[in-house]
Amino acid sequence: MSTAEQARVFLAMMICGAGLGAAYDVGMLLRRTLGLGAVLSGAFDLLFGVLCAGGMTGAALLMRVDPFRLYAFAGVAAGMALYAGTIGTIVRYLRGFVRKFVKKSENV
Repeated sequence: MSTAEQARVFLAMMICGAGLGAAYDVGMLLRRTLGLGAVLSGAFDLLFGVLCAGGMTGAALLMRVDPFRLYAFAGVAAGMALYAGTIGTIVRYLRGFVRKFVKKSENV
């Protein structure tokens, strides 16, 4: 693969990682809202891991990455970190704000 193709794959994997980070935040919000126990939360995490592996494999096949390279994993990790440090922080702050607002309205 040329350097330009590797950069394209890295960027695509970063986008995939950011999407996975957002999906995990949505799943966490649902688990907390529904009050799932530890066993169901563990099952959800296991299912999420399987979906992540499938998504990464699908993206690699779509991008025609023949052997799965380390930079593809690094791209997913960088995308998740980028999401967690930017939009994820805002989402978690808003989740806490909404939770406080709902608790206050329940006490009235």
